[in-house]
Amino acid sequence: MSKSFKQFYKKSIKDRILALKDENLYDESLDLSTDPEVFNHIIENYVTTYELGLGVAPDFLIEGKYFNIPMVTEEPSVVAGATHAAKIIERNGGFKIESIKRSMIGQIIFRDVSDFEKLASIIKTEEQHLHQLAKEAHPDIYKFGGGLKSFKLEQKEFEFACLNLVVDTKDAMGANTVNTILERLTVHFRENHQLNVLMAILSNLATESLVSASVTIDPRTLKGDINTAKAIADASLYASIDPYRATTHNKGIMNGVTALMLATGNDTRAVEAGAHAFAAITGKYQPLAKWTLENSKLIGRITIPLNIGIIGGSMNILPKVKLSRKILNIQTAEELMKVTACLGLAQNFAALYALTTDGINRGHMRLHARNIALEAGASKEQIEEVVQYLIESNSISLEKALEFLKK
Repeated sequence: MSKSFKQFYKKSIKDRILALKDENLYDESLDLSTDPEVFNHIIENYVTTYELGLGVAPDFLIEGKYFNIPMVTEEPSVVAGATHAAKIIERNGGFKIESIKRSMIGQIIFRDVSDFEKLASIIKTEEQHLHQLAKEAHPDIYKFGGGLKSFKLEQKEFEFACLNLVVDTKDAMGANTVNTILERLTVHFRENHQLNVLMAILSNLATESLVSASVTIDPRTLKGDINTAKAIADASLYASIDPYRATTHNKGIMNGVTALMLATGNDTRAVEAGAHAFAAITGKYQPLAKWTLENSKLIGRITIPLNIGIIGGSMNILPKVKLSRKILNIQTAEELMKVTACLGLAQNFAALYALTTDGINRGHMRLHARNIALEAGASKEQIEEVVQYLIESNSISLEKALEFLKK
């Protein structure tokens, strides 16, 4: 752990930036607002920029290396929860990556398939040619060792059939790469075989882009010792039998995942859709992270699908995205996948730890009180005084804050 990040949350904004600079993790030339004309070209009907805060959860120890994680979120206590969890997990040896694989799935969907065997024969006969067409469609990805790796035809109900393609997109998120290859093959099927292709599109259920991470925690490092560890394991077990609880359990994981996706310019909707679909892939919605007691140790494990990247699209344009990568200090999309999974597991631990000890409100209380103080118009010098008053009065409301400021 770097001394620069000790009690990071107590530092001023200026000192936090200096701490990052000390580790060569900050570049002031990237800490600037994007020209509105850039956004005008990125999205349609642009009128203004919507702002969210970017915070840093420092000192995540992942496989012996420290990462400082940029997070963009509007929700109080998310960054604080991740940071607190990271400290406890670091004292227990940090995060371990159990497995990782990285490819995207694209689908070419055929309809009116009355003779499935004939379609299967066409695809089997043309296997080598289809690989060649994919290479011609996107030669650049092949230069980096990526491209179409395999495909599989599946018969579906209502005379549908689907050709699932597995594509290695290297460090790019890869949507454009996959869709370009799909479109080339679609033209071939239509023009040369008169096949009825309904559509061709990537899938956000990234079962070929999974990462699994784990932690082992000694209960003696927890408030409440073994009783807390048992409570966390039981809370995890309950999430596996109640979809209402499992949904909130997974939402807590996505608090961290989505915050990092926003910071790094990745597609938050794709990642969230894929994660929740994967949670229900067995037919029963399940928690993405699970905690068990094994040999008197609390073991946490997460497996999550992540179609994400570090290059391409707005990632190469927006300065704050580049700044986030600078802070994170990663070189590959696989590294980002590892960090994301560990952050999700940490966020889940933070939530369960709070729920089974002090309750979730206590952690939120001070941050919520700060929001109320700001809403009431408290000056920079008055905020902490207003927060303390609201907490001591056990009534965190705008009316109370206004009443105090008036006095």
